[in-house]
Amino acid sequence: MTLHDTQRDRLLRTIEWARETERHLAAVRARHVGQVHFRPASTGIAMIGLLPDRPQRGKSSITALAQLATHFEAQFSAHCVDCEHGRPTPEKRLQSRLIAEAYRHDRRLLPLAAPDIASPLIFITDELALPVDGGRIVCDLLALSGDRPVILELKPSRAKKRLVEQVTHYAALVEAHLTLFGELCSVILGRELTLRAPCERWIVWPAASGHERDPQEDALAELGIRVVGYEEADQGFAFRVGRDVAAAGPV
Repeated sequence: MTLHDTQRDRLLRTIEWARETERHLAAVRARHVGQVHFRPASTGIAMIGLLPDRPQRGKSSITALAQLATHFEAQFSAHCVDCEHGRPTPEKRLQSRLIAEAYRHDRRLLPLAAPDIASPLIFITDELALPVDGGRIVCDLLALSGDRPVILELKPSRAKKRLVEQVTHYAALVEAHLTLFGELCSVILGRELTLRAPCERWIVWPAASGHERDPQEDALAELGIRVVGYEEADQGFAFRVGRDVAAAGPV
């Protein structure tokens, strides 16, 4: 089996678990909107808590979805509330905050809205891992902008080289499996979608101190990457969305 075939098999199994998630757990998620996220994977699903003081705590490799729906309250308390949680990292807090806000607004990522975006990004899923040469690659957030897929990398540091490599590599994988990613989006959103390339690439990292505009915005735009700077404020986050990468060139 080639690497491409292995990636395809992983995606097909993830799609099936996404379908089972919507069948068994959509009502549970609606009753606890903004508190829990069910993340499909190739071997089952993960139940992920979105609580501010315990971001991204949960349980993975769940396969008994009907049983989880029946005993959700106890399972959620055990794995997402009454659990050892350590010190929440900025990245986990940011990820949980964005996902929670998306669920509260029909999956729209309103904090990342910008005047040049016709409609807000639509959250699909997160932490979707695919095999690559030498290991695996994971996207922090998968979203949609109209009928284009969007990969967002969230990081607590301004590690430009690493982030560019990650977001570029994963976007290429999405484009290589565009039909299957379209099927995954269709299952999760409950409507038929046909995606088109290119896949948008976004980096979300700490805002540059003392700058109204990110000093890396133009350089990243030339690479086809949109940049968002964030700051923590009042137990939440404030965002500055950079310009559309289609407007490349000096401002």
